[in-house]
Amino acid sequence: MVLKVLPATEADAPRAASIESIAYGPNPISNALFPTTTSSAASSSSSSSSSSNPRATQLIDQLRADPSCRWVKVIDTDLQARGEEAMVSFAKWFIWDTPQPPAPPQEWGPGTNPEACEMFFGGMRERRNARFAGKPFVFLKLLHTDPKHQRRGAASMLLKWGAQEADRLGLDSYLEASPEGRPLYEKSGFQVVDTFVADFSKWGGPAEHHTALMVRPAST
Repeated sequence: MVLKVLPATEADAPRAASIESIAYGPNPISNALFPTTTSSAASSSSSSSSSSNPRATQLIDQLRADPSCRWVKVIDTDLQARGEEAMVSFAKWFIWDTPQPPAPPQEWGPGTNPEACEMFFGGMRERRNARFAGKPFVFLKLLHTDPKHQRRGAASMLLKWGAQEADRLGLDSYLEASPEGRPLYEKSGFQVVDTFVADFSKWGGPAEHHTALMVRPAST
């Protein structure tokens, strides 16, 4: 089975949302962040239509809103040849090759816990703004692989795509990693530069949830 990296399009949004739901599923902080959507995420994400899939619609809106956003996917060419679902992994990168203004506060949509989302995602956004104030950089926002196709190298292929773009532009790359994802990113040249610790105990989650803030220096 041959894997291939290709640009992803809006038509891939439902599958990207489905993989995201399957890959992450319920976790220690999902109920705190998305209390009214966690139970229904799998069913809505598996829809083939973005119009009936809130997460797919959100991804498309984000793609359209920022020309620096790049979607990339990995497909299995054997599955494609058989007419089956071929996309096995998805990544969303931001290629900011000019200095960007600080990312503004985000409005959290239906089904979210705005206070928890702002504490967690907003807290990491502030760290990112402070680190790259006035500097261009490359940001990996999303990377997920269908669990049925993990350990085949798909995620590494998507990381390599971003690294090559960053090196071509002479830019550092940045991401925020869970403890589970950190080893993969370290193998791809990312280094931990900070740790963001979030307290979800107010909503029944862990008192200390660690996220590694990681940078891959540009290769010269």
